[in-house]
Amino acid sequence: MQMADPHEGMISFQKALQAGILDIGPVRNFHDLFSHIDESTLGTIRLTYVRLTQDCQSVLAFVSCVMNGQIDGVLCVSVGYAVPKHLRNQGFAKQLLNDVIKDQVFQAGQMGNSYLFIEAAVDVANIESQRVAEAVLNSPRESITDAASGRPAFRYTAKFDTSTGLKL
Repeated sequence: MQMADPHEGMISFQKALQAGILDIGPVRNFHDLFSHIDESTLGTIRLTYVRLTQDCQSVLAFVSCVMNGQIDGVLCVSVGYAVPKHLRNQGFAKQLLNDVIKDQVFQAGQMGNSYLFIEAAVDVANIESQRVAEAVLNSPRESITDAASGRPAFRYTAKFDTSTGLKL
């Protein structure tokens, strides 16, 4: 069994976008960022962020966020990200993930939280996604076994101060 693949989620999102069945809205403080909220098949609320082409018909980069409990009493958001294959290695994933983190930290602060953890679990074979997590989260990786797939993975976790937006 494979780990959940954000690329598959992005493809599904793209199809629904083109079919006109998604309710997307602009993200406050970002002129070119859109979000969609839904309930995944696991009964979990998911917030998806996308950067779109100028005509709003094609996904340039995709980040999916779900709450993943707490770490030391602090809320934790798990992120997965993807970029269409023909657009990879151009910095789209890093830029979008940075913007999503800013928005998630801002929202957590608006809800009265002083801190927020952001985490990414990446398959050990996915070198490109590891590079994104290392660059954006800038934290040591932890070797884990993905609970759903049983596959070896790396977990990157960073703690942010919601009053300053800075990584601690």
